[in-house]
Amino acid sequence: MNNIFLFLYLLSLLLCIATYFGYPAVIYIISIFGKINVDKKLNEYPFISVIISAYNEEKDIETKILNTLGQNYPKNKMEIFIGSDGSGDKTVEIAKKYSHLGVVVLDFSRNQGKTCVQNECVKRSKGEILIFTDAASFLGKEAVGNLVRNFSDSRIGCVAGRMRFLNTEKNMTTGSQGLYWRYEVKIRELESRIGRLIGVDGPLYAIRRENFIFLEANVISDLISPLLVLAQGKNVVLEDDALVDEDPTTKSGQELNTRRRITLRALVGLKAHSKLLNPLIHPGLSLQLFFHKVLRWFVGPLVLVNVLSSILLSGRKLFLSISICYGVFFLAALLGFFLDHYGKKIRILFIPYYFTLVNLSATMAIIDFLRKKQSISWKPIRIS
Repeated sequence: MNNIFLFLYLLSLLLCIATYFGYPAVIYIISIFGKINVDKKLNEYPFISVIISAYNEEKDIETKILNTLGQNYPKNKMEIFIGSDGSGDKTVEIAKKYSHLGVVVLDFSRNQGKTCVQNECVKRSKGEILIFTDAASFLGKEAVGNLVRNFSDSRIGCVAGRMRFLNTEKNMTTGSQGLYWRYEVKIRELESRIGRLIGVDGPLYAIRRENFIFLEANVISDLISPLLVLAQGKNVVLEDDALVDEDPTTKSGQELNTRRRITLRALVGLKAHSKLLNPLIHPGLSLQLFFHKVLRWFVGPLVLVNVLSSILLSGRKLFLSISICYGVFFLAALLGFFLDHYGKKIRILFIPYYFTLVNLSATMAIIDFLRKKQSISWKPIRIS
């Protein structure tokens, strides 16, 4: 029996190491030999469509419109769509004040989900390049132009902006988000070097129209859309100089629910587009997806198996020590949750706190997925 527990311990440990350390190491090695050089010489400005999804954004929508109109990009080469997803506040009223400047406002009567809004806006747009951005995410003046210049290279089908979290020193949740984000950005940079970026950030990304595929309402577009671009044989890259600023969530409950919803929609999306995970159809892409995304989402259950195995093997001194370390780690995470509740922070607790929060939310999303729950409508969390 002990041999079974030892096998489970080693297997779960190796899988966790594979997703957090093995995958980045492999991508790094590949990037040394397989780096692509993107031609960014823009000879002619393509016509672009900027699509802004909004739900109850009266606080930020005017600033967002002015921010978009202020982009250093030819005005006669740009159209702006505001898709209001059943907003019950003054979002539409405020946005319509800018109709004379070419801002098109689509007022959908009910909250049907961000993906639906994006689909409808794309149907009405005419841009060669589709720029997707959020209502409370503000762009650097050169962001749009810097995104678009990558499409001078015919190999490029999708470009991600670089998201910057602001105000990350406020508490445990914001601080640990900033730390985790720096780790994730390093992986994305490596993926981008070889033109194989898995997933983009919803606040800012662009897709060549001919590579855009309409998605189901319950599918998360900023993960599945770039994957479908890769599946078409096009490259997906990160543009370092297309900056977009975003405030992090400030409470553990908000962050847990947000990550739970995002992971659920990602799982639903991969089920709807299961060919992406088929190594016979997409060998490289399926491996990337498995090790960077799917395996990462299942770290919670894997850690549970690892903890239980170490406890059951604790008759040996080594595993007794490992079990005690686990106990200390999760007590530290619990202390992190307690401190976050009171708006306090201790940096040494960032890793156990956020590791537990992220994997708890993903595990809850897996349970939701198995119970066939759906998450379509959206209610963005804003800092008051």
